Amino acid sequence: MSDDPIRGKGEAPQDAGDVHEHGLRTHHEASEGFDHSDPQTPKIWAFTAGSVIILIVVIVAIQQYFDKIWNDAVYDKVLAAPSQELQDLRNRDDWALTHYSYQDKSKGQVRIPLERAQELFLKEAAEGKTFYPGKPTLPKNDADEKSPAPLPTPNQQ
Repeated sequence: MSDDPIRGKGEAPQDAGDVHEHGLRTHHEASEGFDHSDPQTPKIWAFTAGSVIILIVVIVAIQQYFDKIWNDAVYDKVLAAPSQELQDLRNRDDWALTHYSYQDKSKGQVRIPLERAQELFLKEAAEGKTFYPGKPTLPKNDADEKSPAPLPTPNQQ
């Protein structure tokens, strides 16, 4: 009887052709059979069900976290009341656009309300008193244009 790990206890020695180079048998006897133990299906089903439940819990948790972050961002950027400094700035700008005041008293520069400035500009534009130097011109029609004269060649000059 041999205590060889390749052959079991009590087995007769096999030929050398039956042993692979790493010491493992490459040929098995039919008398060895197969593993008669059944898989433990209740444990496999419990593992599968547990994995699915954990996956669902993780998905729901991530969705709730995303919704919270999204709602906080919307509140901060859209729904939150503006700061007092921003409100003061807007009020100061609104007042400057709707009231008369001196821009520079020594130079005689006066600020006028925006609506009044628009009225004066439209009135001056209607009278032809434009602020910038320029004369009004009408766009040319293609039919009115004559073909331009040919440019002189360098030899003709």
